[in-house]
Amino acid sequence: MSTRKSSPGDVESREQKLERLLVAMEATDPFSRYGLEPALKQIEARWAAAQGKKPGRKLVRQYRAAVAKVLAYSNKIGPDFFDNDIEKAGWSRLNPDADDRKLRDIMEMHEHEHESTDVDAVLTERGLDVDHWLKTTGEDYRKRDVRTEIVEPFLELMVGRETEASRKEIFDALFDWIGVKKFRPSSASINAIARELDARFSASEPDATQQTEN
Repeated sequence: MSTRKSSPGDVESREQKLERLLVAMEATDPFSRYGLEPALKQIEARWAAAQGKKPGRKLVRQYRAAVAKVLAYSNKIGPDFFDNDIEKAGWSRLNPDADDRKLRDIMEMHEHEHESTDVDAVLTERGLDVDHWLKTTGEDYRKRDVRTEIVEPFLELMVGRETEASRKEIFDALFDWIGVKKFRPSSASINAIARELDARFSASEPDATQQTEN
């Protein structure tokens, strides 16, 4: 299986996107680039890491259905089978030379040493947790990732920087460079997030001042 190598055109295109972003941020001089590029690449890396950890909702629903099916099978089989035959099979796996009597002795010896894991109870709790995740995240959970991993840290990075470019132009360049094609927040949403961050920072300033004075 061959691996596709990046062509010079791919590298150039990516560099051009970063250059367009830095131009929009009015950070084309070496000093500004030196300070901003690592921060921008950290935002990009955290976004990529967050996406790598998130499965699609379809896959999560399939997993939830599989959990429900396992629980249904467990109910049909009954707890006695798991508490006796399957538990004995587990001890047999750890003690392959033990006969049936020896395995029974081992089971009785360990009966009161620890409580066996109730797999059905664990799966039931897991199913409820998945249900809650599906309910609370909705279809737009990736939009929240865009906000927390890209928009908010970038707005914080831009605090105190005055530019001629519009906020929309800067964020379009940012999303193009990072490669975000879907779930881009509107300009109104970005402005609302910016106002929330401003309010949050303003609220924390008195606390910071008080700590400094103390």
